[in-house]
Amino acid sequence: MNSESAAVATRGRTTLRAIARTMATSIGELRRRDPVLSAVAAINAVLFGVFAVGIVLDPTVVNGEPAWLKPTKFAGSIALACATLGWLGVHLPVDPDVRRRVSRIVGVGLLLEIALIGGQAARGVGSHFNRATVLDAAIGGVMGVTIVVVTVAIAALAVRARGNAFDVHPAFAAGILLGIGWFVVGAFEGAAMIAIQSRVVETTEPTVPVVGWQLVGDLRLAHFVGLHALQLLPLTGYLAAAGHRRGLVDHPRRTVFLVATGYGAVLLGTAALGVAPALV
Repeated sequence: MNSESAAVATRGRTTLRAIARTMATSIGELRRRDPVLSAVAAINAVLFGVFAVGIVLDPTVVNGEPAWLKPTKFAGSIALACATLGWLGVHLPVDPDVRRRVSRIVGVGLLLEIALIGGQAARGVGSHFNRATVLDAAIGGVMGVTIVVVTVAIAALAVRARGNAFDVHPAFAAGILLGIGWFVVGAFEGAAMIAIQSRVVETTEPTVPVVGWQLVGDLRLAHFVGLHALQLLPLTGYLAAAGHRRGLVDHPRRTVFLVATGYGAVLLGTAALGVAPALV
């Protein structure tokens, strides 16, 4: 190995070590901020890997797709949502005891949710929109009630925080609240799908690349858009606040509201497309 190659290898190892240290520090900080949600996020991150292996090893197919695909997607989504809520929750100006109670409700509820989804996959049956037996219908009902309770708890936490003074830049605070707001809307769209026992109206409309969801007649797209407001809008607020401190953004809070308005238009537009065939 020549000196140039050795230098490249050294820089690569240094970069990997720096990334590992940053990840370890971030995980430790998340655990400090919210032990409950950090634990639930970690459990679901592990389950994500386990379920992904199940996709490869288990040939069982449910509703035209690998049985373990849905648990894998849900485990990843729950891990991301819990990590985000755990990281942001400390900035909400509410009583710490209230925040801890909400974390327990959310954590227990989402653990129950992934356990039921994984359990149905292990049985080789669908977890959603499945009323084939009394047991399947009961599991679907429990999942529906659970997600409503979790969503209401998160919404209540944001409402409590809304009128109080945040300890972060106003733009970041606005991003957090608006992100939770659109997240709640997206979560209730998921509850609506359970209530009507359907996620899609079969049409010949084009599909969304990668995920394969229908552009029209499919509520999953709006559900996805709403849930990920929890990451996008707080990040927008954080970046707007950082830009303001550096003199790059003159009206950071207004910027956040503009992005949130545009995001809301996309969310409501996708929701309208999702229900359009049912209204015709």
